Amino acid sequence: MNQETKEKLIRIAIAEADKAVREGNSPFGAVLSDMEGNVIATAYNTTNNDIDPTAHAEINLIRKITKKLKAKDLSKYFLVSNAQSYPMCFAAAIKAKISNFIYGYAEDHTLTPKITVFEMNERCEQKANIETGILKEECQKQIEEARKIVK
Repeated sequence: MNQETKEKLIRIAIAEADKAVREGNSPFGAVLSDMEGNVIATAYNTTNNDIDPTAHAEINLIRKITKKLKAKDLSKYFLVSNAQSYPMCFAAAIKAKISNFIYGYAEDHTLTPKITVFEMNERCEQKANIETGILKEECQKQIEEARKIVK
């Protein structure tokens, strides 16, 4: 996948994150694409709306697309997000057999528990391909600004 396509997908994740913020949720968006960069599905964080601590963008995305496809195997897709996945989300994606990840901002120190996708990946039998830093500054600014207004 070329850089232009990756940036396009991150911009879609940013737009999803904007939807989350407008609804009073944390600023995270996710996109599922095929290997060519065609968008399969999008989702955003709805933890506050749903009163559900598991309703992160990636979890919502996985739930949405597995229902639609009636399949649990998402191995032929990329998961793209404006920020590094939380441990729960990364584990769910690995369980869904996703092995290609593209993140905008990966230096989020609010993770709980304090473990990154990179550390989790080291413990996986099958290593995922993780690329970070796509439109990093744009993603970082969005997250920092949104955190001032959304709790």
